[in-house]
Amino acid sequence: MALFESLSDRMNHIFSKLRNKGKLTELEIKQAMREIRVALLEADVNYQVVKDFTAKVSEKALGEDILKSLTPAQQIVKIVNDELCALMGSTHQKLAVSDRQPTVYMMCGLQGAGKTTICGKLVAYLKKQNKKVLLAACDVYRPAAIQQLKVVAKKAGTEVFEMGQIDPVKIAKGSIEYALKNGYDTVIIDTAGRLHI
Repeated sequence: MALFESLSDRMNHIFSKLRNKGKLTELEIKQAMREIRVALLEADVNYQVVKDFTAKVSEKALGEDILKSLTPAQQIVKIVNDELCALMGSTHQKLAVSDRQPTVYMMCGLQGAGKTTICGKLVAYLKKQNKKVLLAACDVYRPAAIQQLKVVAKKAGTEVFEMGQIDPVKIAKGSIEYALKNGYDTVIIDTAGRLHI
């Protein structure tokens, strides 16, 4: 989650600089777009996605209505929000569910991106759908990763399957067997983060 919090902080900083101004000039809007581009790229957003996104926002933000508006900063925040929503998808997507029990979700991503925290949020989401969810502790490399997952599981109201510091593949297979024997219909596998892509 640190990645998203950092991006959110950067965006808030950019927007606060705009809010402190009355009317905005074209140069100030272009500078804000440059800062947004850098913030997104540093958050590992694909270059082409960032380029297209900032082009769309710039086009709308540089419209006559915005430059003459009494609240241009608010209008730019709205444009950025609307474009981010369009980029991320404006329709609700359901999680894929396996025909065979249990459905298995494997959390993969960079270190510090918030995989373990998302595990807890997924558990809460799935429990609202009357799913019985098991968390599998397959991050055996990071100190205290299993303990962190236990804290997340306790808050979410579920169990953690662990086998200590052994091969993560064995833990994942063991968690699926355990889920089958104990009536879990969903397994979420928390993996070790990658240092780079």
